[in-house]
Amino acid sequence: MTLFILKSNAQSPQKADKTLTIAQELANSNPEQAFLLANEVLEESQLNGVDTLIGKTQLIRGKILLQYGLYQAASEAFYEAEHLFETKETSIYLAQINNSLGEVYYKIKTPEEALARHEKALTIYKKLGNKEGEAETKSFIGGMYEKMGNYPKALAYQGEALELFEDLDLKSHLAFVRENMGSIFEDLEQYDSAYSNFQKAYTINLSIGDSLRLVGNLNNLGDIFRKTGDPEKGIIYSRKAAEMSARLGFLDQQNSAIVDVSKAYAAIRDFGKAYKYLEQSRQLSEMVYSEESARQIAIQEAQNHLYTKNQQIKQLEQMRDFDTKVKWLLIFLVGLMCILGWAIFNRQKLKIKSNKEMLEQQEEILQVKEQLIATEKENRQLLELKMETEEQSHSKSLTAQTLHLIDKNQMLEGIQVKLKKILEENPKEQKKKIRNLIKEIDFNFSNDTDWDDFKQNFEKVHQDFFRNIQNRTGGLTPAELKLASLMRLNLSSKEIASSLGISMDSLRISRYRLRKKLNLEKGDSLQQFILCI
Repeated sequence: MTLFILKSNAQSPQKADKTLTIAQELANSNPEQAFLLANEVLEESQLNGVDTLIGKTQLIRGKILLQYGLYQAASEAFYEAEHLFETKETSIYLAQINNSLGEVYYKIKTPEEALARHEKALTIYKKLGNKEGEAETKSFIGGMYEKMGNYPKALAYQGEALELFEDLDLKSHLAFVRENMGSIFEDLEQYDSAYSNFQKAYTINLSIGDSLRLVGNLNNLGDIFRKTGDPEKGIIYSRKAAEMSARLGFLDQQNSAIVDVSKAYAAIRDFGKAYKYLEQSRQLSEMVYSEESARQIAIQEAQNHLYTKNQQIKQLEQMRDFDTKVKWLLIFLVGLMCILGWAIFNRQKLKIKSNKEMLEQQEEILQVKEQLIATEKENRQLLELKMETEEQSHSKSLTAQTLHLIDKNQMLEGIQVKLKKILEENPKEQKKKIRNLIKEIDFNFSNDTDWDDFKQNFEKVHQDFFRNIQNRTGGLTPAELKLASLMRLNLSSKEIASSLGISMDSLRISRYRLRKKLNLEKGDSLQQFILCI
């Protein structure tokens, strides 16, 4: 009965399609609301068995999950949609799914798999004669070749996409391809061509009023001016990008622009302002990670809510099947009793029948108890999943703090090198002042208060790590503990050396001393040993 009521209140397929259209429009501006709308349609579509709606909904959900970096959940949604559309032979959606899966593979750093998916999508679009889809897919393929370092092929595919978009007069896509081409030329250090493409992208986005991409264009132009020896002009563009992104609430773009401003001030040797903007960037990074973590938790909670609803639907279906079986069983028993009643009916058999019914009731009660136990187990699993999500949030915060420490030390190292060069060129009195400044920088390297914050966040993610490694060695110095913790984060040697403020040679000596204290034999991997603690 409950299942029938749910079905009668469900949306019609036409209304569900309209809801999906709204969700798709909200995917960029309000992804949380879009995800909730898509989940509502998915619940009803699964309840009514409408495969086409399930496929469309999973495609939208997958794109939102991909936007939040939940790659496994996104791929599961895309694969389910792919299976449903392969059954229905709906080619246009299959092409979109292949491009979306290509983006997932790109995010998890498997460009070869991503390229294969995009090429599959391109084949479908060509077969359908869909020029817009063909152009968009060629742009994706060009991006893959760029990441693989094959710049000639990258430019060739981006050029083909550009021609198709020009024929279709799709300005927003034209701006996107121009930006991609500018990025390729920038990688090739052909800054004139890079500037030309970035400027064209900026002009197009300005004409259509695409604020988000305008911020990216300004950032790119500022970066080009800085790289071509005109950091003052680069500061103008980067600050304009930072102000626009702050106005629009694009924290990630604002952070990128502020980092570029810091680099430009460092290039003109205004190190005070460079450090000021770098500190502002660190604060924005923490805000970005905090907001991203909150959104991921909200999306995860919506996922858990959907899972719970699906389990309830399954239980309702099981109850319906059970009720049907009981109904037919009772009809059969009543018929049998009517046929045999006159021959075998007596008080003793009635007593046996009564006992049998009581036993069946006890079995039903036992089944209900088993279902309650199973539900409690599922609730426990959901709690564990929430705890795992919180642990991932702490891990992201720790990573952000480590990257900030590396960036700060890299800047201090750059300043130190430049000051040493100035030391060789200036008068004696100025040399004395610069020597004092170098000592202050060295003191900053050795007394960095960020270590205490880093240690607290590290112990939240890797509990008992410091205690376990101390127990194995009998005692490590603070510097050795810091080295071991950075290796536990699986950072590269260059990143570890930058974070510790030492040279690569000093890092090798420190690693050798740590190996010696850990009593590792020749041939044993220090990195693998620390990762296993």
